[in-house]
Amino acid sequence: MTSARTSAPSPTSRRRSRRGWPEGCGMDDRTVRILEFPKIRDRLVHQTVTAAGRDRAEALLPSGDPDAVRAALEETSEAQALMRDGEVPLRGTADIRDAVRRAAIGSALDAQELLAIRDTLHTIRQCKGYVTARREPAPGLASLAGTMTTFEALEEAIRRTVADDGSIPDSASGDLARLRREQRTTQARMREKLDDLIRGPYARMLQDAIITSRGERYVVPVRQEFKGMFPGVLHDQSSSGATVFMEPLAVVPLGNRLRELEIQEREEVTRLLRELSARVGEASPEIRRSYEVLGQIDFAVAKAALAGAMRAGRPGLRGDGALRFVAARHPLLAGTVVPIDVRLGEEFTTLVITGPNTGGKTVTLKTIGLLTLMAQAGLFIPAADGSEAAVFPQVFADIGDEQSIEQSLSTFSSHMGAIAAILGRISGRALVLLDEIGAGTDPTEGVALARALIEHLHARGCRTVVTTHFNELKSLAYSQPGIQNASVEFDPETLAPTYRLRIGLPGRSNALIIAARLGLDPSVVARGRTLLGTKAVEIDRILSDIESDCRAYEWELEQAARARREADILRERAQAEVARLQAERRKILARAREEAETLLVRARREIEGVLERLKSSGDAAAVRAARTALRAVADELQTVEESPSEAGQALTDVSPGQPVYIVSLKRTGTVLTVPDAKREVDVDAGGIRVRVGVEGLRAAPSAGDRPAHPPVRTGDIGVGPPVPRSLNLRGETVDDALVRLDKYLDDAFVAGAGMVTIVHGKGTGALRKAVHDFLGRHPHVRAFRLGERGEGESGATIVELDVR
Repeated sequence: MTSARTSAPSPTSRRRSRRGWPEGCGMDDRTVRILEFPKIRDRLVHQTVTAAGRDRAEALLPSGDPDAVRAALEETSEAQALMRDGEVPLRGTADIRDAVRRAAIGSALDAQELLAIRDTLHTIRQCKGYVTARREPAPGLASLAGTMTTFEALEEAIRRTVADDGSIPDSASGDLARLRREQRTTQARMREKLDDLIRGPYARMLQDAIITSRGERYVVPVRQEFKGMFPGVLHDQSSSGATVFMEPLAVVPLGNRLRELEIQEREEVTRLLRELSARVGEASPEIRRSYEVLGQIDFAVAKAALAGAMRAGRPGLRGDGALRFVAARHPLLAGTVVPIDVRLGEEFTTLVITGPNTGGKTVTLKTIGLLTLMAQAGLFIPAADGSEAAVFPQVFADIGDEQSIEQSLSTFSSHMGAIAAILGRISGRALVLLDEIGAGTDPTEGVALARALIEHLHARGCRTVVTTHFNELKSLAYSQPGIQNASVEFDPETLAPTYRLRIGLPGRSNALIIAARLGLDPSVVARGRTLLGTKAVEIDRILSDIESDCRAYEWELEQAARARREADILRERAQAEVARLQAERRKILARAREEAETLLVRARREIEGVLERLKSSGDAAAVRAARTALRAVADELQTVEESPSEAGQALTDVSPGQPVYIVSLKRTGTVLTVPDAKREVDVDAGGIRVRVGVEGLRAAPSAGDRPAHPPVRTGDIGVGPPVPRSLNLRGETVDDALVRLDKYLDDAFVAGAGMVTIVHGKGTGALRKAVHDFLGRHPHVRAFRLGERGEGESGATIVELDVR
């Protein structure tokens, strides 16, 4: 059993206040319920596998500590990295905490509980191995997994004692095997006696010739009228009373013995289970700790799985209270969701979303709030790359479904009570989300109250987003710095919101436009415009023109983005074509290398032939011939492997059979066809037929233009494995040593080795003398001497080969 330290708590677990939220987090149950964070938490719970992981998910709370949030997001990222390699081994566990607790206080566990502990310990071991083996992509989780203790010995002990079906096998102990063996023997003897009885003189007294049991005793069915004559013990009778079930006296001693054996068996099984339970109890602190760590890893993997299910990504974290959500989607909305872009806290800290009660404003407000809570809980958010979240010490929301609830004094009172509570709790920089601020009362008073609230929150440094249908609040953005207008786009053609958020553009009510589109009497609409006033109509017209201009600019931006995407596609295609040509070039070079290998094989054969002639003749002329052959092969090989370093002039025309230099492939070839209409020709490049434009060809360099080949030693050819600079013959017989020495000298000579060492040892000197005699006769040996100090002295001979 390997020891472990106590694992650190989850980054999002914090000391809670009386309301159940982390102290300093500043969120009450109403805010979290309104923003629908519990529904996200429920989805997370369904992604967990272990009971400990489920407990963590159910207790998940947003944190107001930036370091804790950053750690929680990193934990989710690491879990994503783990999942890329496959499923993290977490399945097969049970909630063993109660069983382990009872074992720790000396209680005996039953077989099923021990099986659950065995399987869970196995999962702990598997999970630890899987996660710690992936330290590079998930260093934090790997360190956490490393704190888990493994219990191979306890696993194996339970596996030996408890079968998968919960039974205790005979092999669990020697005593258990003996007791069960004796039980089977006793049962067999009893059946023999009973069989003899039902076929003997008492057969006529029996109701049926069968053996059954009552009260764990073997009995036979005896007719009621013979119960006084049958020698046995009465145990039961049938419901009709016509049959009594009696245990024959002949098997009573065996029955008693069988009961004794069964009692002893139960005691042995109980002893085995108690022993295992005691071992579990001894290890209970480490088991509980490791199980909780397993739950934390399960919790992290569940967060990553939820991110995958929601197509969510990791947001950046801002430390200045600013947020930016790009293409953000509300994760709980079914069907097609229009993503929104929203920012807050950088150029402005208060955002006033105006426009008609179409529903888009409330969705925007909830999206901002919910994504903020998710990020602060260490969850990824459904938004595009580049999204950034802020960590707020407090988040407050008062959002009502004004589209479905008729405004009344009671509704107004409810909202004012909630807002009053929020104002009383704000202690620092907070995110405040208010829906339809000032609604539900007299419009004039509502506007005044809404403006006062916005100014108050703005002055206190809050990050505030409010929605309203009061046009009078639009002017705030033009009279106070740090306040900005926004609107949810409305399509007058379809009479429906597009749900796209337009920051910097106040919303329009569109009431007269909608009325006209819906067929209201034109005279009534015209009268409405008159009553609205020239100034209001002019402002509405200006806003309409601005919206049209914005749509035009956005269309142009979209076209520019499309053109850029198309350019990116063309660039990618060009890069792919370059990669294809490079791959083609590699194929051609590979073909050239194959030709070189062929040359090497031929060179090897020629060399071996020359060496055979050298061995047989010892002629110096033959040595020179071998040198000439080797140099010729080396020159030919270098011609195949090297391209000309310089190409000739550009060609205006080519003809079949003309040698050329292919610029893209950096090698020479031969023209096969005349130029076609596109001025392209087929060229044979080392046996590969390629299509090349004439402009990509140059005049092939003449032999005099090619750079001189560097001196090529025969050892550079690379035939066979490299030859070592020494040969160890110690321990060899003279005959075996000379065979090895002969081959070694040939190989060293071919490789161009000028100096080699033969290690023969000191010993009796017989091997040294044989080696020296052989060296004196060998045609490749120019000179040899005994080694000096540092060269092996008399135990080695330094040989100089004639490779000049």
